[in-house]
Amino acid sequence: MPDSTDDPIRPSDLETLLATPDFGDSAISPDIDTIAARLPSLAEVVGVTVAGPVIMNAVGVHGSPTPLGGPLAIGAEQISLRLNPSRLSSALQTDPAALVPPTLRLFDSSGNTAHATYLTENSDRLAFESLSLSTSVAAVHGSDPAPVPPLPGPEYIQAALHDRHDGDQVGLFDSILLDGGTSRLRLLAQGHGSRGIRVDPSRVITSLEHAALLGMTVTVAAAAPGCMQMRQDRLDGAREHRGQMVLASGTSRVMVNFNHVEQCWVTRSPGVWGPTAAIEFYDRRSRCCLVVTHTGPVPRATAEAWDHLTCDLAS
Repeated sequence: MPDSTDDPIRPSDLETLLATPDFGDSAISPDIDTIAARLPSLAEVVGVTVAGPVIMNAVGVHGSPTPLGGPLAIGAEQISLRLNPSRLSSALQTDPAALVPPTLRLFDSSGNTAHATYLTENSDRLAFESLSLSTSVAAVHGSDPAPVPPLPGPEYIQAALHDRHDGDQVGLFDSILLDGGTSRLRLLAQGHGSRGIRVDPSRVITSLEHAALLGMTVTVAAAAPGCMQMRQDRLDGAREHRGQMVLASGTSRVMVNFNHVEQCWVTRSPGVWGPTAAIEFYDRRSRCCLVVTHTGPVPRATAEAWDHLTCDLAS
């Protein structure tokens, strides 16, 4: 699983799709907020978040996406997204083509896929088709994509910042959504802000395998630019081979290419049971691509087991 972002001159995902002849009828929209609000209406889908060396997928129904500063609505019953629309450029809706089912893709500001929603036989096709009626324009294949008008990002961010919970778990996730976590990593490396301990990725692999062996409940958050897919559930399995690791949790899978993970840190943020550890993964461009922690009112035994595991990892 190579990290396609390592090639800075490759065409963007959006450019590639629009240049593909006969890819299928498509509609493109810059109205991220409206599109995101309608995701739950699609019923059962496969939600895939592409976060550099991390790919997370889940089968289920989208919950209502939450914005920066909003509550952490995470569970095992739904596909949970946390969005920063200022870092997303457009949505592309495509009909079935080349063995690919009907798909809705959210693109980051560089035109690369942040999140893709694939319809299944249990999806609401009428709801999918209605997305393009009021928010989209027809996409022109075989030509350069037209510039997408910028979203009102600064105003959106400032409104969210007013209610941010600096230092707690909401602040942790939002600091990553704001700029990919690059500022957060810089503060960690300088010993400022959130206190953290850098750990060897090979030890992280061992810790996650042990967590799966114990069937721990964890929160996993894959962080693409502007889009974070989150899930909290029992960790059913974890297997690594030659730097490629798969984490299994219910109907969700997280694939991590440790060959492209540059740094791992153990940090702590205030949670329900006090300071709660998180394992943060950063790629070669200093962007946070994955966070593993636990959130919300988990049983005390779960919190204690996670604390014991992460203390061993950071020692």
